[in-house]
Formats: sequence, C-alpha cells, structure tokens
Amino acid sequence: MKTLALALLLTLSAASADAIGLASLIRICGDDAKALCKGVSYGAPMQSCLIKNKAKVTLACRKIVERLEKGEKVRVFGGRSVN
Repeated sequence: MKTLALALLLTLSAASADAIGLASLIRICGDDAKALCKGVSYGAPMQSCLIKNKAKVTLACRKIVERLEKGEKVRVFGGRSVN
C-alpha cells in the first residue's frame, strides 16, 4: 500500500485552490491504478495511465481523474499540497 500511495502521490501536477486528500485518492483510485496501470512507472506515467484509462475506471475514480486533469493538487498532510 505504501508503494501505491507513493505512486499516486507522484502523479499529480499543476496548482489549484482546491485539493484532493491523498487518503481519498488512494481509497478511491487505488484498485483502478493497480488493475489498469500495472508495471507503469510512478509520477507522470502513472497520471497519464489513469487519464488514458479514464473510461475504464470506476465512476468515483473518474471524477478524481477529471479533477487532476484540471490541475487540482493533492493534499498530503494537513493543508500542505503537492504538485
């Protein structure tokens, strides 16, 4: 699970006033990432994989992926966000 958390954490890009909680991202998209992006490197390749497979992920994950596409950050600890 730590590896998946790191993978999803590193998939983020661009700044936004809104933020997605890392725990929510993992809970909502973790299974989709494991199933659809197996063997994909972390960071931008993982984000690209989730975006590429957006039509195949669960509805809840698709909503998160769409937010990431629009540039939302993921909140890691408290109010701290990463990009």
